[in-house]
Amino acid sequence: MSTNQAEFYRGLEAAGDALHRCQSPSPADQAARVHEAIEPLLTQTEHHPQLACRLGCSHCCHYPVGIAYPEAMRLVAAVRSRPELAERINNANESVREQAWEQLVGVPCPLLIDDACSLHESRPMPCRALGSLDATACADALVTDRAPPRDEEAWWRGLGAAHALAEPKPGGSRELRSALSAVLAAEEQDTEQAFLAARPAPGA
Repeated sequence: MSTNQAEFYRGLEAAGDALHRCQSPSPADQAARVHEAIEPLLTQTEHHPQLACRLGCSHCCHYPVGIAYPEAMRLVAAVRSRPELAERINNANESVREQAWEQLVGVPCPLLIDDACSLHESRPMPCRALGSLDATACADALVTDRAPPRDEEAWWRGLGAAHALAEPKPGGSRELRSALSAVLAAEEQDTEQAFLAARPAPGA
């Protein structure tokens, strides 16, 4: 087993244990428990002290993000109390509706306000797990496609946790703008179907 595979399964196991121990039937609560459980694994890595990520550095917030259903529900729960964010999400989704996934590179996340995530506490696993070792390389990546160096331990652990979140019904992951806009517009009993109808993330 490669190092990356071992880290993936470490994140998968931690997230699976958190889901098993979560007593709440609420998908939003389940996402919160997984996020809480995985946080130590994302910060206790060899490269974490050298991370270039700082408040106001938002290059990574200009890439499309795939989220699982529980994460969509956690974000929607946070958005419900901030109607201005719901409008931003709906407008952002409408503006990129016809664009392919690859064309979303360079488009800012609708949750990004003044170069900071407006729902940082509820951010999904891909945002949590991506730790850059070079902010200049992140800026360069947006225009060159050269991937910046990242904390690979944290990234693969996060991928494992994301897989655990996306595995239960309804499975897979969806693009953040599309998923949130669809779920926000759905009746409470129809959120699963609304999520499934949203734009799939690659490989979902």
